[in-house]
Amino acid sequence: MRECEKLFSPVSIGGMQLKNRLVMSPMTTDYGNEDQTPSQRLIDYLSARARGGVGLITAEVCTVDIKHRYLQRSLTLGGDEYIGFHKVLTDEIHRHGACIQPQITHPGPESLSAFFSSEPAIGPSPVVSPVWGGVCRELEVREIPVIIDQYAEAVLRAFKAGYDGVELHAAHSYHLLGSFLSPWRNKRRDEYGGHRFETRSRLLLEVVAAIRERVPRAFPLTVRLSGYERAPGGLDVDEIQRLAPMLVEAGVDAFHMSGGVSDRLVSQIVVGGQEPIAYNAHIAETIKQVVDVPVMVVGRIHDPREGEKVLQANQADLIVMGRPFLADAELPNKARAGKFDDIRYCLSCENCIDAMARGTLNCAVNASTGRENELDYARTAQARKVMIIGGGPAGMEAARVASLRGHHVSLYEQQLHLGGSVVLASTVHKDNEPILHYLKKQLSDLPVKVYLGKKVDEDLIREVKPDVAILATGAKLVTQSIPGDHLPNVITGQMLRELLKGDVSPESYRRFPWLLKMIALCSSGWAGRFINPARLRMLTRIWMPLGRRIVIIGGDLAALELAEFLAARKRKIYLFETSNRLAPEVGKKRRAEHMDKLDRLGVVVNSGVTVREITPTGVIISASKQHEKHIAADSVIVAGEPVAASEFLEKLEALVPEVHAIGDCTGLGLIVKAIDQGSTVANQL
Repeated sequence: MRECEKLFSPVSIGGMQLKNRLVMSPMTTDYGNEDQTPSQRLIDYLSARARGGVGLITAEVCTVDIKHRYLQRSLTLGGDEYIGFHKVLTDEIHRHGACIQPQITHPGPESLSAFFSSEPAIGPSPVVSPVWGGVCRELEVREIPVIIDQYAEAVLRAFKAGYDGVELHAAHSYHLLGSFLSPWRNKRRDEYGGHRFETRSRLLLEVVAAIRERVPRAFPLTVRLSGYERAPGGLDVDEIQRLAPMLVEAGVDAFHMSGGVSDRLVSQIVVGGQEPIAYNAHIAETIKQVVDVPVMVVGRIHDPREGEKVLQANQADLIVMGRPFLADAELPNKARAGKFDDIRYCLSCENCIDAMARGTLNCAVNASTGRENELDYARTAQARKVMIIGGGPAGMEAARVASLRGHHVSLYEQQLHLGGSVVLASTVHKDNEPILHYLKKQLSDLPVKVYLGKKVDEDLIREVKPDVAILATGAKLVTQSIPGDHLPNVITGQMLRELLKGDVSPESYRRFPWLLKMIALCSSGWAGRFINPARLRMLTRIWMPLGRRIVIIGGDLAALELAEFLAARKRKIYLFETSNRLAPEVGKKRRAEHMDKLDRLGVVVNSGVTVREITPTGVIISASKQHEKHIAADSVIVAGEPVAASEFLEKLEALVPEVHAIGDCTGLGLIVKAIDQGSTVANQL
């Protein structure tokens, strides 16, 4: 029996027949055109997922009113003139065997109308948008029939544009329908007020009824709902159980179950690795108990085999994935073929959320997301001899892409194992580990010559005579000079990296106590080949060469994750950062999640604090010279700051016709930078 037999069985939603039970969720990309039509970039992005074998694509939010955009380049079906543009998109998706539906919405309080016209955003009550910070105008009762008609007309246009169905966004106390439905946001006291279940449900039910009058009954209508809000006075699953049968009676064909509210992004809508797998499955199961239409579930289901478990347990009828389709457009095809080791899994790193705050959507582990036409990895007409120096994520990705394109690739890594800085990152944060497994597996399947324990020098370059050299040797950590940093209770971030890499410098070795000297010797010898993050995590639960009270000096992402890692192993952690900003590499959502976790683990975090001196018994800190305090500690870790380490670049340029530097050797960066630069450079060869 196939491992995901039910996941790849057909299913019907209304009159829509799906070839499998995998659904791509409606993730906002901002890839559209300025005129709110689907761009070629958006079409290429969605087409890649259709080719990848997904059953149903739910395109991102599509507004019912031209004046009320969700983002600058949001889509709309607010006028008949948009039908033809959407038909181009639906035809392309159908050509690859997938079905597609738009997520129909009115942004409501989240509308950007004030940025494009004098018209303010609207909502059930004057509330602040958590995204834009603006306050919306309270919608008058006389305006509501117009909006209901806008919904019905937009769905009719979707039908005419060739969409296979539509999804209404009524979740997360977000946008117009979700805001009216939630007593947390709806403070009205009239016939649409949030004070009673019947009145706050009224707008959604009237919208569904109007849609059913406008389009054929067989045209599928899905509603996305939050099974819980976890906000003061917010919705809970009991009310949704009561609402769902009413919606079915009104004409709804399926439900897409999610959770959380817009102001609680940190907790439930898009989550990091702190949440369990399929954390909304029990909510979907609860709704399945009261309706006889298909129920979809979303929420950290990254592995198709986990989705199969949910289906087999009869908790849901369809599995919705979002970020996994950013990480690997071919996920369904690979899963159906049983090639689970070839899937590039989502890391739950939330880079995609940070990217949206900076501009448009991208993925940390898949550089081609949103760049499908640019990064096509086409076979080269002229194979070249490519020498890659460094076996971290940037070097491995460059080797993968260059080999896929037909180049003759050799990769040289000074250590006895691949991974570079990702080994440490995966040790302290296990959700980073899948990208390491993926890249290793791809290199083992491709004709890439990998040389471990091989230091590259000028003589080797002259011997190899490459056409192209790619330098991917990683960063070096520079630590601030602090009185007492020579003491035996002090370990630097660079020393930790060297220990894990099995390449301990004479200076670090001299400073190690005898037990660490033994570990260093093992990691640099044959035992180093067996070092991996999972084994290191297991060993550190038994023993670590650190005391019970630990001070970490530094506040970047690596320092925060190290603090979490050590605190989870029953250490009392104090983290001090000189500046007033922690984890500057990531966005506010991920930063808030780390701060929340550190708080729950009992880590004492202080920013704007200077460590004046390290003593044999701890550290002396101060926010000013007039107020110094001694913090007792058994061990002190000085995290250090990554800086570019490209000293070898000039020598390479004198010996090789074409040279590129990628990854951390060009300066501080996360996995997203390593993968992006490795993929981009290799695609240009």
